[in-house]
Amino acid sequence: MKTLLRCWLVLLILAVAIPCFALRSVGIISKDEAREMGLEIRARPAGPDAAWLELEFKPEGKLKHFSHVEIQINDGDKPLVAYAGLRERRTSSSSVVVMFMASRAYLEKITLELVMRDGDDLGYDLRVKEFVDLKKIH
Repeated sequence: MKTLLRCWLVLLILAVAIPCFALRSVGIISKDEAREMGLEIRARPAGPDAAWLELEFKPEGKLKHFSHVEIQINDGDKPLVAYAGLRERRTSSSSVVVMFMASRAYLEKITLELVMRDGDDLGYDLRVKEFVDLKKIH
């Protein structure tokens, strides 16, 4: 009985000692908010069925604690791709640029999330369809 009690006590201590992972707070960014934050999304054709998308910003102000950008592709409430990190590059002017190519058929389903790390995780969601005129990418 003492052994069982000790096992439960050890498990309890481990459960308390292991850091837990909380969900991040996420806010959806409008075009006006994105402009104020210095976020710019550009799109250009990449063949008959695809497009290159590029997000550029300076990590300052609300974006000061920038960590990384994730891409999410959802079909309604069903996630097709989630929490996939995009590789960024830094320009000589200290801007962060992420770029990817996607099928035009999926552009309206793509969300880019800018993740900030300053104690708690915070995310800013950019829904591509709200920033890019999908009909003009030809």
